[in-house]
Amino acid sequence: MRAALAGTTGNAVLMGVAEVGTPIGWVLLPGLLGVSARPRVAALVSAWAGVLVVASVLVPVIPGHHSDPQALLASAAGLTAVPLLAWARRRTRTAPVTRAAGPTDVAVFTVPAGPGSAALAVCGSPGEIGAAVPLRGGGLLALVGTVTGAALDTPAGRRAIEQTFRRHARPTASPSRLAGVLDQAVRDLAPAGHLRATIVRVDRTGAVEAVRCGSPDLITVSADRAGLAGVPAGPALGSTPPDGSDPGAGDATSSPVTGRRVAVVGAAFADAHGERWVRVLDQVAADDDPAGAARRLTRGPRGGRRIGPALVVDPGPPSRA
Repeated sequence: MRAALAGTTGNAVLMGVAEVGTPIGWVLLPGLLGVSARPRVAALVSAWAGVLVVASVLVPVIPGHHSDPQALLASAAGLTAVPLLAWARRRTRTAPVTRAAGPTDVAVFTVPAGPGSAALAVCGSPGEIGAAVPLRGGGLLALVGTVTGAALDTPAGRRAIEQTFRRHARPTASPSRLAGVLDQAVRDLAPAGHLRATIVRVDRTGAVEAVRCGSPDLITVSADRAGLAGVPAGPALGSTPPDGSDPGAGDATSSPVTGRRVAVVGAAFADAHGERWVRVLDQVAADDDPAGAARRLTRGPRGGRRIGPALVVDPGPPSRA
């Protein structure tokens, strides 16, 4: 955002010094900066560019933008279109995320995952953290976890963690890198709190890798039999000293995960089911589609309150699920 605002300001100064009067000279660069950013940033860039345009007309010592009505109207139209284009671009990029049918006490979202698909189920469990971000080219980055700590386990705290993950979930980001970013975010938000989480990445070919940070193990399904994925467990995010005396989240290493289906649950799942949690995860092979398996995994013991979040990934083509 700072770079976009600085670029807009520099463009206005350059146009003013060069005495460029055409609207496109004042709007083109802010438009490019805005369209390439998030809609909220695009709106801020357009508003700032509009202020600079008005300043160039009202302040006599600043040469540049024409004050005739047609030029001002063209600039206003161009700057108004920038946030709309940014919104349309973001909406197109995130369109693959869809809401699947399900009971009222659980929300299941499906999203492409390489040549296959994935489903994330959330149901408002205490401390629940869940986010799935589709990547350009068909990949996926997903976060499943549970926060603890009075300052962190609040709607604002949980939302801040999920927004931080979405903001840094880019095609070039690895689960290890995201773990380090979230570790710092937890320390900034609540030094006494921590996040037990698993971060999963699926690339466009269907290859899966994951990082565990204080979360239960991953489960994989091959030939309709479930087993532990064998991904090493690291410390919970925000739980280690920041001075480097102990290994931290930034030292976590991504591990490959293979199988027809991969399932991840939050720490609350193991807390609720106790020693039975591994046997309960055999449910991941019971449904043909990831959405059904994710819904099953949210069922509480003995019909109790649902437990989330749950992520189920079928990395292969849907026909193989």
